[in-house]
Amino acid sequence: MKSNTKTILIFAAILAAVFLIAFLDGGAVQSAADEEEEGTLIGAFVSEEDLDIDDLEVTATGKIQWKRGRLYAEKWEKSWRFPNLPDGGGFYSALRTETEGELAGSTTPQHVSFGEIKTTNMAYHVYDDNGVSTTDIDLSGEVYACGDIQVIFNLYPIYQTSDGRIYLTRGNSMGMSGADGGSMTHTLTSDKTETIGGKSERVKVKVAITVVARATPTKFTVAHMDGNDNLLKLEEFAPDALPESITPVDGAVYLIGTSYGEGWDGETVEYGICSRDGRIQPPLDTFAYQDGKLKAVCIRVNWKEGAA
Repeated sequence: MKSNTKTILIFAAILAAVFLIAFLDGGAVQSAADEEEEGTLIGAFVSEEDLDIDDLEVTATGKIQWKRGRLYAEKWEKSWRFPNLPDGGGFYSALRTETEGELAGSTTPQHVSFGEIKTTNMAYHVYDDNGVSTTDIDLSGEVYACGDIQVIFNLYPIYQTSDGRIYLTRGNSMGMSGADGGSMTHTLTSDKTETIGGKSERVKVKVAITVVARATPTKFTVAHMDGNDNLLKLEEFAPDALPESITPVDGAVYLIGTSYGEGWDGETVEYGICSRDGRIQPPLDTFAYQDGKLKAVCIRVNWKEGAA
């Protein structure tokens, strides 16, 4: 009986050793994503949350491989959307494919932004470069953190496969803290040329995400002014209770929005002053702060007909 037990223990030890060697052998650890088409970089999603999309798996041949997870977007009307994403924001420029029905054949990328990101640039340029159809896509956006705390942002590149599917996968992380106005930028680039049926197409993509440190918001005020620069009404809002829209009072011809905050050194700062009149339609820009998270917001202005 003791002999059989000893034999079983030795056999188990050998199996464990073989398993460990296979695990540590670089040739046995592969990326599952290598077996799938990566596609073309078209954008990025950024969040303070960590998406649990990666895993280890054992193949049918017994190899252990790291599976770089993917979260695919769902088709929604004429665009795509990612289901069940945590707080965060992103943008992408979807390329047209021959399988997109009424959108097929167009050379214009479809720009999409979503969530809590301030898009600062979404541009494209389609041109002929020595007989090669070339599309340049340049995307940039900002996310924000209060300068008095250390915040880690996770970056997830967004890709599009040749059959039109869109997915995000794991990328890098970057931390941010410091004085108001400090910033850090992470840039992703891609340059791909494909030749199909003797016709070459090149897609060049640049995606830049900038994390900006801001003072912790304390309030946002809106001054309603008449044509003689007299104050008609002053409204004040807490950073966690900002309105979606504001209607100027009778007689107001322009508004002044002012953001106030507390810097990392405890000093009160005034920043982000914006003025809007009836001829300038963009919304009032400020920052919302709730549950320890900072994000840029736009407050719509409902100008009455005939204002200004």
